[in-house]
Amino acid sequence: MKELKGIVIPAVTPFDSDGELRLDWLAFNYSKWNETKVSGYMALGSNGEFRSLSDDEAFLVIKTASEVVAEDKLFIAGVGRESLYQTMEFIGRLGKSKIPINYVSVLTPGYFKSAMTDEALIDYYQTIADYSSYPVLIYCAPKFANGVCISPQALKVLADHPNIAGIKDTSSDMMEAYMQAVGGRDDFEVFSGSLENIMTCLRYGGKGGIISSANYFPDTCAKLYELHEQNNAEITMEYFNRLKLLAKHTGGSYGVAGVKEVMNMMGYQGGLPRKPLLPCHEALRSEIQDYISEQRDWMLDILK
Repeated sequence: MKELKGIVIPAVTPFDSDGELRLDWLAFNYSKWNETKVSGYMALGSNGEFRSLSDDEAFLVIKTASEVVAEDKLFIAGVGRESLYQTMEFIGRLGKSKIPINYVSVLTPGYFKSAMTDEALIDYYQTIADYSSYPVLIYCAPKFANGVCISPQALKVLADHPNIAGIKDTSSDMMEAYMQAVGGRDDFEVFSGSLENIMTCLRYGGKGGIISSANYFPDTCAKLYELHEQNNAEITMEYFNRLKLLAKHTGGSYGVAGVKEVMNMMGYQGGLPRKPLLPCHEALRSEIQDYISEQRDWMLDILK
């Protein structure tokens, strides 16, 4: 099993101006990312607009990406659906087609929020893990799951399952509690899902995170983990604060549309978001471009 560590790109799914899925653009992006220092990729997370895809489209995205991913890169596929049946069906489809995936990421169901008790979520994830031919990552992203989040107590139970490999946490306030519940285990990884909580993750012994700005600044983001591994906390924190500001003023504050816009500026094929998401307006594009121009010398200098 490939180790879950370093900086992972939550890959976007490119669409053209007609809203059509562009698999050729997607393959181009992965090929370009393969030349960078990121550890790997996650297809079909929130940046991948997985809610806007049919199951057939989602399958094609994962299949296409898996065919391009370099051998030394980690590949995670988002497979979560709102019901156990749907999630298992999709995992089964990938498994029967022998799609090479290192981990499947399963978002907490959120439509029936009040029913998502510890008992329900433990049963949900244990059943998926029993069935899946791929190691399972729990995906905690309350912003995209109607506020539903795994409790630390439930996570402690789930961490004992041999086919549940870890959790990707995108919440703003659960990382420390998760680390206290299951941190330090050799068989379970707590992985950051955002730039906001990655330093807490690393401080408690975590091994990296999935950062949206790595879509367009892959090596700049990968440098953060590299500095952390050098055990200089002061330099790492100084770099993190600079990176956080960079992300905020580029795609970070503008959602998927912003991420795709900056990708297009940086030579990738981000394409457009699928409606109802709207692209960035011209004034915002100019503002982002100006900020990138101001920071270009710093970005080039730190990668020397």
